[in-house]
Amino acid sequence: MKPGFPKRQRPAAMFVLPMLLAVLASCVFCSGCSRQREAVVTKGVILSVSYKDADGKTHGFTRLNQASAVPGGNGSWNVDAYGRLTPHFLIITRPQRRDLGPLVIPVRNLVEVQFGDGGIKNISENSNTAATSR
Repeated sequence: MKPGFPKRQRPAAMFVLPMLLAVLASCVFCSGCSRQREAVVTKGVILSVSYKDADGKTHGFTRLNQASAVPGGNGSWNVDAYGRLTPHFLIITRPQRRDLGPLVIPVRNLVEVQFGDGGIKNISENSNTAATSR
């Protein structure tokens, strides 16, 4: 006679344990693979944005072609930018600067953000004079 239990008398744990491990492994695998995007509150062309950095300094930029229009007084003007505002982050991309990755600003650091093109349809970021059309 072979050692161990006969087929009819095997404990239930020998079947339940492998099944439980398989279900647990599939749950862990599936939860790690589901990368859902956050809900978008609003998105579009950014007219202006100002935000605080880690040191508490205010930075920003505007689509307008005048230095005095920069929110917070410290930043860039004549900037073409597109943004997606989620409940936790503002994600900014710059179509004319594909070499730059997205700028991700936590909502708690935002001072002000305005969406819209301000009537400016085209921006030429790389020149001193903007090619704008209204």
